Amino acid sequence: MKKLIYTFLAVSIIFAACKKEDEVVAPTVINGCMDAIAINYNTNATSDDGTCTFGVVGVWTPTSISGTSSMTVVVSGETVDSFDTTFTMTPTDEGWDFPTAIEFTTDGKMYVDDGDDDQDTNSYTYSGNVLTVTDDEGTETNPCTVTSTSLTVMFSDTETYTEDYMGQEATITESSDMTLNATRQ
Repeated sequence: MKKLIYTFLAVSIIFAACKKEDEVVAPTVINGCMDAIAINYNTNATSDDGTCTFGVVGVWTPTSISGTSSMTVVVSGETVDSFDTTFTMTPTDEGWDFPTAIEFTTDGKMYVDDGDDDQDTNSYTYSGNVLTVTDDEGTETNPCTVTSTSLTVMFSDTETYTEDYMGQEATITESSDMTLNATRQ
């Protein structure tokens, strides 16, 4: 009887030792953009691969504008006056004369609310980090950067004109480079 018990016990141990372990199945990893605001959002993604790209569609609140501006006055080929200035303004600063909100819609409309009763409506296109806006004064193309929470638009303008300056005809050149920063509402 002892032999039978020992044999049975040995067979049990052998079967237990040979039992295949439960396989651990690793979850399927799907790389992609996991930010729902992004234009390439992947609802099936389980791992954010850093490829999110963002559009301008939405409502933006300007938070600051900074830049440089300069003016040069030339009379008879000689510079008689010039200045350069650097500035930064926020909506709480006196003299803030920029929009309180900017909305870009999916149908190519841009609504600019400057805090008064009027709201400007323009058309726009956005492609490859370039924002092109058309209003009643023409078309302006500006580089910009968009993330899920911020919009940065760079403006650059140079204007040259002739005007009387202290009784003499002068060529005046004004230049400005500005950066508008806004957050998504």
